[in-house]
Amino acid sequence: MNKQEKIIVAILVIALMGTMYVVREDGQKRNEFLRVQQAEMVAQRAAAAAAEAAEPDAPAASIPGNQAEATLSALPLEPADSVAALPEQTFVISNDVAVLTLTTKGGGIKSVKLPAYDKTPDPAEGPVELDFLHSPSLALAGLPGFGVKNDFSVAVDDDAHSAVLTATNSAGLVFERKIAFANGYELAVLDTIHNRSGEAVNLSGHTIGLGPMRVLAENGADTDLAIDTKVGEKDKTPVIEIVKGTKAFGFAALFNAAGGGCKATLVSPAAPEAASFVKQGDIYWASVRERFFIQVLTPVAGPASGLEIRTVRDVNAPGGALVIKSVSSGLVIPEAVLAPGASTANSYSLYMGPRKMSELRKLGPDYTKIMRFGIWAFFCRALLDLLNYLHSMIGSYGVAIILLTAMVRLVLYPVNKRNADSMRKMQAIQPFIKEAQTKYKDDPKKLQAETMRIYGEHKVNPLSSCLPMLIQLPVFIALFTVLRSAVELRYASFLWIADLSEPENLFRDVFGFGVNLLPIAMAGTMALQSYLTPTAGDPSQQKMMMVMMPVMMLVMFYRFPAALGLYWTVSQMFAIFGLMRTRATKKKDTGLSSTDPQPPRETRQMRREKARGY
Repeated sequence: MNKQEKIIVAILVIALMGTMYVVREDGQKRNEFLRVQQAEMVAQRAAAAAAEAAEPDAPAASIPGNQAEATLSALPLEPADSVAALPEQTFVISNDVAVLTLTTKGGGIKSVKLPAYDKTPDPAEGPVELDFLHSPSLALAGLPGFGVKNDFSVAVDDDAHSAVLTATNSAGLVFERKIAFANGYELAVLDTIHNRSGEAVNLSGHTIGLGPMRVLAENGADTDLAIDTKVGEKDKTPVIEIVKGTKAFGFAALFNAAGGGCKATLVSPAAPEAASFVKQGDIYWASVRERFFIQVLTPVAGPASGLEIRTVRDVNAPGGALVIKSVSSGLVIPEAVLAPGASTANSYSLYMGPRKMSELRKLGPDYTKIMRFGIWAFFCRALLDLLNYLHSMIGSYGVAIILLTAMVRLVLYPVNKRNADSMRKMQAIQPFIKEAQTKYKDDPKKLQAETMRIYGEHKVNPLSSCLPMLIQLPVFIALFTVLRSAVELRYASFLWIADLSEPENLFRDVFGFGVNLLPIAMAGTMALQSYLTPTAGDPSQQKMMMVMMPVMMLVMFYRFPAALGLYWTVSQMFAIFGLMRTRATKKKDTGLSSTDPQPPRETRQMRREKARGY
């Protein structure tokens, strides 16, 4: 083992020991946190039991962590005389792309079916459905007589494309809501409040909410749940994203959860099941999303005065982990005074459908930021448009990904060719570099000057190999982002792959875990590409990298969507083909063939003897 190999091994050992130390410390902190929270819960239960023993006839105390199923609405209780006891009725309006179920309880949207998207890979199980059982979308909170417990009358138009919902409260206010399909997945909503009493009525501040979104995919995670909103603050109108780890008002912060990042997020068993937070500011629109589907609510006349963030956690999550069950949001409508006989109206645009670039563009340029493409948004949009165009031509997203990969390789061919030429030149001048290293091993300044002279004499730029990586980086990140989040790939099959948006998960019913072939093929092609790529470094280091990098990528990519594995494997196959062609061309130019005797390979011992002057 030479000096460089020893250094690499030492670094790996130190990194491993450091990782073990961090994991051990994190485990101790986690266990201490759970012990403290468990002690608190036991004390609270003991106090509740003592109180019940002292007053046997008193109602049982509420034990934190054992709450009944909470709702996201966080509504104030309505006056008893304003809550009707009529049975719920539902009505349906629809168009070519959506089927909405309206409810008389709260006058909102109880569910929406999207016929273009299957619920599961089996089309026989019907279309995907966004259901808002506990808190209908468009439900009002904080306006007495018009909450989710109140009854509305519903009248559906003859074409079943629109409906009118009405309710009256004890103060003499009449609430009227008109809902109609406007364009595809977009709805036009008009809320009007009429004061039919003989005196002025104070309309309290209230919210109009979006229905709770939950994870729809079988293998989905709560990290897919998020709120996006365009907010006006300090003369700026950014589109911000609110997720589990967002500081100050993220979902974890609402429950005072500990940890985060790479560590598990822990929450006290005494924490409530549902939590909410109101962010003040001009809210131009708000959306709630999971990985592939979203709701977007936009006040047409002007911004709302705030945004309510609502979330529910899973109280049965193991180990005290914070697992988010559902997320919602609501626009805050400020209080107002309504004169006798006067009316006030608020109009909204409501989008309920796929998180799809082409659909969000119809709403406006700011809404495309819901795709969360990041700083590489330009590349992401271009690649997604190209992917959809190829699919429209051939009808298969698997083939479209292969063609897209070929196009990317073709565009980057000049850069990759230049990189290969540079590597060959670097390989060719290695004897001169090694000779200079031996001659000036005790004089670093002369060694550096001699090395630069050799580079200049042979017209070699040692930094040129970095350029292709810098150019390919945004393309790779863009493809990674697009292929992971594109709803177009949901349940799109190709060859043995049932769903390009998920790992292959082959033989899961047989072994109890899924087998993914594409990441294994990706690691194999990466090792072969590394073997065929010209290198100017130590062959032993090349062998080490040829093993380490594929193994590392295999671990990283094993649970990634199959679309990413397909792209990366095909891309490397194109690269391998190019390297083999270059090798064949080089042999032809030098008059050598695969059967001709090759010059003996310089071994490590030969290099040592040469350095010693033998």
